[in-house]
Amino acid sequence: MVREAVVLDSNDDLGPLLARMLVDNGYVVRVLANQERAKMYEREAVYIHNLVENYERVLRGIDFSRVEVAVFPSPNDMLNLSFAKFARSQGVPIVVIVARGEAVAREAEELGIMAIVSYHCVLSRLTRILNLRFTRILPLKAGVAMLEMLVTSDSPLLGKTIGEVEEETGAKVAIVRGDEYLTSSDVEIQDGDYLIAVGPQADLQQLTK
Repeated sequence: MVREAVVLDSNDDLGPLLARMLVDNGYVVRVLANQERAKMYEREAVYIHNLVENYERVLRGIDFSRVEVAVFPSPNDMLNLSFAKFARSQGVPIVVIVARGEAVAREAEELGIMAIVSYHCVLSRLTRILNLRFTRILPLKAGVAMLEMLVTSDSPLLGKTIGEVEEETGAKVAIVRGDEYLTSSDVEIQDGDYLIAVGPQADLQQLTK
């Protein structure tokens, strides 16, 4: 069965890279782009849907019953959200937007649309580059949350293993150490590790104290 994806152009390098990644993974990709930006996709094996002023007409010209994934990463939050709402209304199972603002991201998630907040990615990367103290808990649903934190020299987690932390919290834990992604239960947590955990929010909060 053919898998299709829809990608809204991002006005930068992200759109073509995303389209290529989806094509490489077996998707038939339909790109929404204006005539000028469509040139950026000439080397990609994609279908171009030319964005004109009547966006709704362009969207209705796509058979969304075949679409498994729709990604809207343009710089315009409201445009991304509008297109994402349409995709959800057509039954697309996986709809993702890139958002610059928390309010749009929250609205999207309330509608079952996944949101990637761009500045979270920037802050997370800078935290690791500069080795800054950083802790964030992101509630998911049903009392489950995701914890991201930089382990510092005064952290009570130092010397504990991933397995010990998982047993104490009931969470699934991973460590990013340099270019390594570590999940083995016998890995000891070290100063400078970037810890990611998913589990009960109340238990994760205990790890930050």
